[in-house]
Amino acid sequence: MNVRALSLVLLLVLAVTPATRAAQSITLQNAYDAALASYETVRISQENTVQADSKVDQAWTYLYPKVTGLGSYLRYNETLPPNGGAVIFQPLGQLQAAVVLTQPLYTGGRALAALRAAKTMQESSRDDLSSTKQSLLLSVSEAYYAVIRSQRVVEVSRGALERMERHKKVTEREASTRRSKANVSALLRANTLVDQSRIFLVTAESNLKTARQRLSLLTQLPEDAAVVDPPVVQAPPEPVRTLQEKALKDRDDYISSQLGQKVAKENVAITAGAHYPQIHAEGGIRYTDSNPTTLMDATTYYGGVVLQVPIFEGGLMKAEVAEARSKQRQSELSTELLKRNIQNEVAEAYLNYQTLSTVLETAKTQFENARKNFDTVESLFSEGLLTSLSVIDAQQALFLAERELVAASIEQQLTILRLQRSIGALGKQTKS
Repeated sequence: MNVRALSLVLLLVLAVTPATRAAQSITLQNAYDAALASYETVRISQENTVQADSKVDQAWTYLYPKVTGLGSYLRYNETLPPNGGAVIFQPLGQLQAAVVLTQPLYTGGRALAALRAAKTMQESSRDDLSSTKQSLLLSVSEAYYAVIRSQRVVEVSRGALERMERHKKVTEREASTRRSKANVSALLRANTLVDQSRIFLVTAESNLKTARQRLSLLTQLPEDAAVVDPPVVQAPPEPVRTLQEKALKDRDDYISSQLGQKVAKENVAITAGAHYPQIHAEGGIRYTDSNPTTLMDATTYYGGVVLQVPIFEGGLMKAEVAEARSKQRQSELSTELLKRNIQNEVAEAYLNYQTLSTVLETAKTQFENARKNFDTVESLFSEGLLTSLSVIDAQQALFLAERELVAASIEQQLTILRLQRSIGALGKQTKS
């Protein structure tokens, strides 16, 4: 029974372990989805879209008729005339009720302008949400690749430690076989480099923990989840000028800024319209009941058109319109400044991509040369044809080459993602 039970446990472990490991693995897309679903900046921006939708609903209400109910009861100290009579002007008590319907007919154009502005702001809020998502995706990408870079640096540091420990064993054997000052010195150097390699490994593992914490803060995913290497990202094939034109067409923040110009223009119309003549139709029913009865007691229906004309406001219209036009000019200048910044951002991102691509190719060549050199030097040292200093130099050159290759490969991918963000394409080719 014990053997059968043990066999059953082993089968369950073999069956469950792959699924458990798969459940603990995350991809870059998983990180994107988790961040978009939980991060506060996205949720704040989503609330802005809800508020923008409500602004449209509010703007429509200024075009709809308004129905108002009124009611009052008044108690007076005496009747007028004091002793009563055939005609009473003031009763002891009076109840009044009314229902009034008001329909705007002309508002100086501000009601329609407010509706157009609200719809433009609604569209702009969605562009702002998309821009916020792209910024978050770039932050998640940087955090995700930081984990991958830290993992690779840990592997490189562990490999360097293993090589140094291997070298230390050789020098220990040499020192024990032939105890000369040179061999003792070589052993001391080997011990020092082993300790140094351990320090590099501990530092790399600490950096990995920090990188995992940052990714977890952005995504709310477990810190100990296995991070899967993302597929290699390819840079856009177009030249930089074409990418700049594409950015001005697709960047959500630039589109939102252009929409802001339209809103500023509509605000000028809204401000001016508030000082134009206002016309509205009004109709209603009014009920009056007094005790004692007066001539005003009746149920009255009425309707008509009301015209309101501002005559003198002390220059208020001029001052408010001047302020609104100034804000419109500010909006136009902000859009032009953003356009210039976007063009510079795309050019800088494109140049960084070209630079990192060249650095990556050089780092690959450097690593291959350093690896071959170390293998050769280590072999010659084991045969007693080279000193330990040659091995140490080769080891340090290989360690630096490995770290530079890791940094260049990760940074090259990040520059492509930053280039995609600069042209407004990041995340639009992935589900969000």
